[in-house]
Amino acid sequence: RWPPHPVRRPGCGSRSIRCEYEGMRRPWIVLVLIGLALVGAVLIRTADDDDRVALEEVTTAEGLVTQIPEGWVVADQFPFEFGPPGDGQVFDQWTVARACPTDGCDARTLEEWLALAPDLPTFTNLEAVEGEDTFNLRVETLDDARVLRAQTEAAATLVFVAAFTDGSDDYVACSVRLGLDADQRLADEIVEVCRSTRVAA
Repeated sequence: RWPPHPVRRPGCGSRSIRCEYEGMRRPWIVLVLIGLALVGAVLIRTADDDDRVALEEVTTAEGLVTQIPEGWVVADQFPFEFGPPGDGQVFDQWTVARACPTDGCDARTLEEWLALAPDLPTFTNLEAVEGEDTFNLRVETLDDARVLRAQTEAAATLVFVAAFTDGSDDYVACSVRLGLDADQRLADEIVEVCRSTRVAA
């Protein structure tokens, strides 16, 4: 008869070479897929690590355990201020300090600190920063901190952070000023650094 009946390939229940081959191939496919997934995870992790700014842990003269950009040094005039070595300190500054409201250092709850935050010197003194006009002000209120971002007329980036601890009688005041040539990722790093800063044991 024409056309002839199609020849059916033996099913994998039979002892055929094809079945033995496919039986051996399936585990290898699974292993290859697992390997590709692991390689992808490593590449993603490496990319994330490469995208982070290098920081180093220090203990300030005020007894705060915090982080600063790697290679930066403490300023000559203020022990809570850091900057790159050399002339870079003129443009780039990183500060981490203990601070109190104008009415004194009194223990407050976290809710009280957050309510008081807009009136803290950390933020009210912004208008007087080196006599420069500031613009593009953006305020962020977090669970335990308040953040104010701005730019100067000279296009420098400014970030001010006040981080609070429930029951504490002071707060951690941080800031960063970045010139045009600075690593702008530090503007985000200062927020998390300030929130994680703690008093040395």
